[in-house]
Amino acid sequence: MADKPSTSSQPRTGGEGEIINELYFTGQGDPRHKCVAIGYHRNEPVVYKFDTVDLPQGTRTTVTYNEQFVVAFLDWALAVHLGSVIKGADREPMTDLVLPGSTETLVPPSPHPTSVQSRETLMTPIHLRARSFVSGRDGKEKFEWRRVGDKHPYGYEVGSVFAPRERRSFSRTLTNLVMSSPTQLFSLDPESRIARYDPTPRELPKIGRAYALLEYGFHEENLIRDALLALCLNRWIDWRGM
Repeated sequence: MADKPSTSSQPRTGGEGEIINELYFTGQGDPRHKCVAIGYHRNEPVVYKFDTVDLPQGTRTTVTYNEQFVVAFLDWALAVHLGSVIKGADREPMTDLVLPGSTETLVPPSPHPTSVQSRETLMTPIHLRARSFVSGRDGKEKFEWRRVGDKHPYGYEVGSVFAPRERRSFSRTLTNLVMSSPTQLFSLDPESRIARYDPTPRELPKIGRAYALLEYGFHEENLIRDALLALCLNRWIDWRGM
């Protein structure tokens, strides 16, 4: 088992008592190499690592959990292009983790509009690059990472078509963060954010510089695995301009 991460705080509690898990990202900012996500999941210390090597048969990223367990392999095509992902005995295209998602969202207007226009006409569409994946309970929930903003490092949002109650309650904790945080996880029916990836650098005791923070309110291990894999691919695609 991995040693307890020396971050600045234990997992936080949201407004309705739900646990908000935290993972801090360290490294040089490369989403697929020497990328370490360290923090807490359900009050337990966790460490995820992404490391990439060039092998005779191709380029492979190994994703490990708590130093001991292999979570997944990412086998890249021609070193940098999307190939396949291996989870246990299953192999699937990487593209299954970055399927087309929604194309835009509407940002509510100010509660006190100064224009004679109606509130409906003041709704401002913001086009988001969204990519979806399937995970969660029974592997049948649809989620998507949404990129917010046009300046690197980007933020993203994740959502689920079928939102369990605890995910909806966590969304209220993050309600005021939607425009200030670049990356968030959403539930889509009803739409609610269930995690956020904030690429704001910060210094942590005994850890040093963390270049991003992922906060999330769900607890399914397969969902955090798939969310991290999909986030890696989203960051890689946008970083490389693919």
